[in-house]
Amino acid sequence: MVQFYLLSIIANVVGGLALSSGYIEEKVPALAGIKKFFNSRPTLRTYIGAVTALVGVLKLLGATGGDVPFFGDLVPALTGLVVGTALLVDRYKESATMVEEHQTGLIATIDRVILKRRNAIGTIAVFVGLVHFLLPRLLLL
Repeated sequence: MVQFYLLSIIANVVGGLALSSGYIEEKVPALAGIKKFFNSRPTLRTYIGAVTALVGVLKLLGATGGDVPFFGDLVPALTGLVVGTALLVDRYKESATMVEEHQTGLIATIDRVILKRRNAIGTIAVFVGLVHFLLPRLLLL
């Protein structure tokens, strides 16, 4: 469906901007204020993370018209899952009362693997969203 295609593009771009807002603001002066916008609205980042992860799951489960099942939108779907998970875990860490040294399990792993590379992952998500928009029939993208 065209709606999921457009929603995937928007979710990846906005989720990537939310994840790497500080880095993007530093590198692109025209986007000054983006970090302040996302940091002043933590609930918005939670919603963006949830929507981005959900769209990633839905893109993995169902192919849109004319796409190859599963592989048709693999990169945007996986990017959405990673960005959505990173935003949700980041928000959880901000609101959690536990001390960082006592974090174990999945949260610590996601923090170590994904959140330490948030700038790169966010920038890649924006790039994937834009390329997905420009080349809609490209396999895996």
